[in-house]
Amino acid sequence: MASTDSPLQPLLIVFARALQAGKVKTRLIPHFGEEGALRLYRFLLTRTIAAACRFPGRVELWLDQPDRELQSLAERNGWSCHPQQGEDLGEKMALALNAGLSQADRVLLVGSDCAVLDQDYFEQALRALNSAPVVFGPSEDGGYVLVGSSRQSLWCRRRFQGVRFGGEHALADSAACFPGERVARLPALWDVDTRDDVLRAQSCGLLPVIQGALE
Repeated sequence: MASTDSPLQPLLIVFARALQAGKVKTRLIPHFGEEGALRLYRFLLTRTIAAACRFPGRVELWLDQPDRELQSLAERNGWSCHPQQGEDLGEKMALALNAGLSQADRVLLVGSDCAVLDQDYFEQALRALNSAPVVFGPSEDGGYVLVGSSRQSLWCRRRFQGVRFGGEHALADSAACFPGERVARLPALWDVDTRDDVLRAQSCGLLPVIQGALE
């Protein structure tokens, strides 16, 4: 990853949750327990961090609350660490993208639930922003694993007001928030939200088998 602070250098923002059992991957807790869900989240985050290390630009880590371990991880990688701002996920993403575009010409934002993000996907998103002000990386469940932009003026706090996050309508609702604008879409990936997603990732060798998983 380049270390220059040129304003023309693209920026990747990684959203992450503090590493607290019972607070991450809550939909997996009935199947894997609080500690098992936390272990799975750690593996997913590790894969996301590894992909971010190959991003062709700067990287920032944005946390939902302070976490000393993740702050140290960011420091070791030469990344800045920031608190997420806003009342809900839509506000948090809009404010982060607005802030990022004050210092970079293209900004991508990802979470930590997709085990198959890689440098090629980031580069596809950056290329898409050469001809569209907004890009989404869809997920197979109707949400998205990536959002990016090249125009700061689009990102007011309430840009995603009314979006039904966490379900099959998230991508369609979000894209509809940009009437009259060209919105690019990348090939769909998949994220890890359910027990079936975990089994799929394990069968692909992307996640380890978690000992003590609940039936």
